[in-house]
Amino acid sequence: MQRDLECTISELAPIGLPLIHSSAVTHNCFQFIPISSLTTLSMRMLFRLIPTQQLTAVFHLNSQGPRFLIALLFLNLCSCKTGEPVPNGPADLAGTVTGPHGPEAGVWVIAETFDLPTRYAKIVVTDDEGRYLIPDLPTAKYSVWVRGYGLVDSPKKEATPGSNLDLEAIIAPNDRAAAHYYPSGYWFSLLEVPDKSQFPGTGPEGNGLSPNMTTQANFLRTVKSGTCLACHGLGNLGTRHIPEALGSFNNSKEAWARRIQSGQAGGNMVSSMHGIGFDGAIKMFADWTDRIEAGEIPEVPPRPQGIERNVVITQWDWADPKAYLHDVVTTDRRDPTVNANGKMYGALEASADYLPVLDPLSHEISQVPLTMRDPATKPASGPEMPQPSPYWGDEAIWTSKANVHNPMIDAEGRVWITAAIRPPDNPDFCKEGSSHPSAKLFPLDRSGRQLGVYDPKTKTYTHCNTCFSTHHLMFAEDENNTIWTSGGGSAIGWLNSKKFLETGDEEASQGWTALIMDTNGNGKRDAYVEPDEPVDPSRANESTGDYIQ
Repeated sequence: MQRDLECTISELAPIGLPLIHSSAVTHNCFQFIPISSLTTLSMRMLFRLIPTQQLTAVFHLNSQGPRFLIALLFLNLCSCKTGEPVPNGPADLAGTVTGPHGPEAGVWVIAETFDLPTRYAKIVVTDDEGRYLIPDLPTAKYSVWVRGYGLVDSPKKEATPGSNLDLEAIIAPNDRAAAHYYPSGYWFSLLEVPDKSQFPGTGPEGNGLSPNMTTQANFLRTVKSGTCLACHGLGNLGTRHIPEALGSFNNSKEAWARRIQSGQAGGNMVSSMHGIGFDGAIKMFADWTDRIEAGEIPEVPPRPQGIERNVVITQWDWADPKAYLHDVVTTDRRDPTVNANGKMYGALEASADYLPVLDPLSHEISQVPLTMRDPATKPASGPEMPQPSPYWGDEAIWTSKANVHNPMIDAEGRVWITAAIRPPDNPDFCKEGSSHPSAKLFPLDRSGRQLGVYDPKTKTYTHCNTCFSTHHLMFAEDENNTIWTSGGGSAIGWLNSKKFLETGDEEASQGWTALIMDTNGNGKRDAYVEPDEPVDPSRANESTGDYIQ
């Protein structure tokens, strides 16, 4: 199975930082991610891309709790003879997990502590002999327990690094108790989507589905990546049950109609449900929760197999209970050695006006406060809510004005973010009549989000007032370190970051253009028609979205 991992972990130091990061956000209390979720195509593709005999991959993503960072370390593990105890060093914790029928393979062993500057946990998977090794634990007292499919959590045992600790797996007393630990996606798979024959929808006077939902595939795409699943971990405990704090209702349809009005996101949720068909969607979700309440459970997931077990998950609690972690960055994507072993920077989007910062070596957390150029800037998510939250009541917990969406690190370790710095109305140099070259071609009156940059060396945060709206940013591989952005609607913008840093001239350092589809196929920017005008084969066509064709 595993050799002494002390040297293995240390070999990760020069690699430094992630090759990949993801920003899936869900809303629930602290839970550990089931590693069976790593059996997806994306994981298999990752292993095909990375030679398994090398230690080359570290990546970060959000856990089922919005405040937790997870680092997955893919290790090349040697084998030892069957039946041998797992060797462990002074910073490791090792042992064997057994159940009533012998060794338990493919289950998770979790070590958690509150002794460090922030809540910390590490998770590994047992081998065919039920053996585990949790490597490189910081000095602390840990609670250790077993979790796995077919089991319920074992009683927690206390241990310190350097120990050998055998654990007992507890078989679930029934299928429903076992299903409590299944991945949210398995529970979400119980959703019964309207049949293909129901599309296009016939509206509120018909089947309750919107006529805009022309096909079942369109409906599924919207639910999964356009509205509901884009923000919520549908299928987790917080969504597959109706919380008692929501109130009393005659049926689940009434409960769901009330649920989606909750909190500051209530207006958006109601609007999104009307977009797919309010009555039809409410009926679908109500039926889902009713069947689960009546005892329906998903199929049993397979336990981790083979190379999927060679994973170490590290978690830190590094924001606050009222914030949700949208994104994280640790390195320059063009050079993953930048900021090796350095601090990690998160983005809290509409929830709070700071960048959460984690030092993965000292386990200390800190914050980078985000300021506004114009104090009159309004919060991204106002205090208004259609109905109180069952968790926070009438309290408006999201207060961010900056609304940071996407951070990136440059070659010098500076952290660039897409962030609002002012109200939406643009300065004059962006508008009609300006001498700015881009304004002459395509004047812009408003932008919802601009740019900012934080320099860890000087600990300063600098605004950059862009005419174009921003959502994601990406560095070009050119001498100007050009930043390209999305989110500008029918415009795409860029910033010469080299010039901006040298001169501070945000007006001269930026440019933008209309997004134009080359429908006439001549490969040139020439006369184009507006989005609401008929296509003219002799001219290009302006796009209304963030795409170039």
